[in-house]
Amino acid sequence: MSFLNFWTIDNYLSLLLIMVMAIGSIFALFQWNSSIKIRRTEFLDEIINKLWFDADMAKTMHMIDNNPSWYTEDFNKSYSDLGYQIDKLLSYFDFICYLRYIKNLSANEFSVIRYEIDRTCASPSVQAYLWNLYHHSNRIEAGCSFMYIIDYGINEHIIDREFKNNNENLFRKYMKF
Repeated sequence: MSFLNFWTIDNYLSLLLIMVMAIGSIFALFQWNSSIKIRRTEFLDEIINKLWFDADMAKTMHMIDNNPSWYTEDFNKSYSDLGYQIDKLLSYFDFICYLRYIKNLSANEFSVIRYEIDRTCASPSVQAYLWNLYHHSNRIEAGCSFMYIIDYGINEHIIDREFKNNNENLFRKYMKF
């Protein structure tokens, strides 16, 4: 403690300033962390609202749940309202799976909407549609637009691991590939 006897007022003021800055930095860190949590909650709320309260999305989810055989040969003949709605929902889920893949959604945040994505991936018609799109895209050397939901379904064992193989015994072939 003898070294404190040689300190000047400037030394004490500098020490006080450093302590105030440290306390202020800790307070700012807590505020920033709280702000991030609020933003993430708002973002998750937007995802949920769009999925559950957008009439088109809710209607499409209901159709996927209650009509397991909507994907037929006629589906690809003309781009119908149903095709648009299916693509809209799958694009939305693909984006959510992308956010999960790049770790912008935590496991807890993803769990809030995981059930809907799992139900969609488990649909035989969704799987057949994605299978046809995937292999058609490969044939024309274009990337499949729903790769993140396909990879999610395969990794979670919802979609058969043979999905990426051109095994025509897995699904009916409705597109040219």
